[in-house]
Amino acid sequence: MAEHSEDNKARVISNELYFAEVQDMLNEGKEVRIRIKGGSMRPFIHDGDSVLLQAYRGEPLQLGSNILAKHEGKYVFHRYVGEKNAQIVLAGDGNLVLREYISSKDIIAVASIHFPQNSALEINLNRSWARLRGLGWYHIRLLRRVIAKLKRLIAR
Repeated sequence: MAEHSEDNKARVISNELYFAEVQDMLNEGKEVRIRIKGGSMRPFIHDGDSVLLQAYRGEPLQLGSNILAKHEGKYVFHRYVGEKNAQIVLAGDGNLVLREYISSKDIIAVASIHFPQNSALEINLNRSWARLRGLGWYHIRLLRRVIAKLKRLIAR
């Protein structure tokens, strides 16, 4: 993660150090705004957008919520799409196949507001529509894979 100093040169810090600081602030009861890196949450959340996080304290999760969690030693920001075999299932909106299976102790925070970059919009992620559109997008993954395959065949 880049950090800007007074001389406007970007400094790079490790994800471990960055997220340790995020975790500390969340543990202090603060809300934390982080920038999203990567495209796994497209088409709803893009690389460079930011989200406001609130610490996860074990409360029941709303299906379709956007979650920051640790999975196999890495931090992921993905959507809560269900439960299977007593595990929480997460999936990136842009992923056509991958899912992460975690326990509730791996959840760090839940996002409440999405701030698209280059926009004054603030999208409330706790509203039913924001969660349902993401879940709908997740549930048509098979159709999305078929369309992606057809596009590749046509492009040849």
